[in-house]
Amino acid sequence: MTKTKKVPFQFKNELKNGKHVLTLSGNVRKKYWSDDDVINAKDVRETLDAVSEDIVIKLNSPGGDVFEGIEIYNYLKDHPSNITVEVTGVAASAATFIVAGADEVIMNIGTSLMIHEASTFTWGNKSDIQKTLNALETIDESILSIYSEKTGQSNEQLEEWMNEEKWFTADEAVEFGFADSVKRDNAEPVESEESIEDIINSKVAIAMAAFSNSQNTDTHEVKTKS
Repeated sequence: MTKTKKVPFQFKNELKNGKHVLTLSGNVRKKYWSDDDVINAKDVRETLDAVSEDIVIKLNSPGGDVFEGIEIYNYLKDHPSNITVEVTGVAASAATFIVAGADEVIMNIGTSLMIHEASTFTWGNKSDIQKTLNALETIDESILSIYSEKTGQSNEQLEEWMNEEKWFTADEAVEFGFADSVKRDNAEPVESEESIEDIINSKVAIAMAAFSNSQNTDTHEVKTKS
């Protein structure tokens, strides 16, 4: 399993342009001590429970504990506000559940996303190890259900990606349904290929209509002169 670089911890609340902005940076896991610098479900819940404005979560995390990530995922899914997750660095492993819980996902240019199978450490006899294997298989099924709902990809494709510990560029995350758009510089986010195609088709239709009108006008002028 590839190790990701340590991401400095940050948990910051702001109100910008009428939106509640929550910056989350660091590892995802349960908070055992008051000074634990981790992204955890309890702090996210206490921060957002009373929020009625639209929410923007700026996320940079290498992941962590699957159960903590899934708890945050379900909390975000149930929250009444419109939630946008903006990936500012990396969203890997358990952090992808925070991504999946959003109504909209924006990848900044140069960012990445990674998914993989659940992993753990274990010891004991063969019976203990088998129990751990069974637990990991169940966890992987839970992870598949989250990714499948988010992306629309088949379980077979998702399993293949998870097995190989798949990394996605920002554009690939959009292409395969993990995200909705890529934010480039100070421009508006670039939408998925399908949306761009719709825009192009619309512009072509407008141009053809204008050309047709000009032809009709020329014909009318000729008839008037004759």
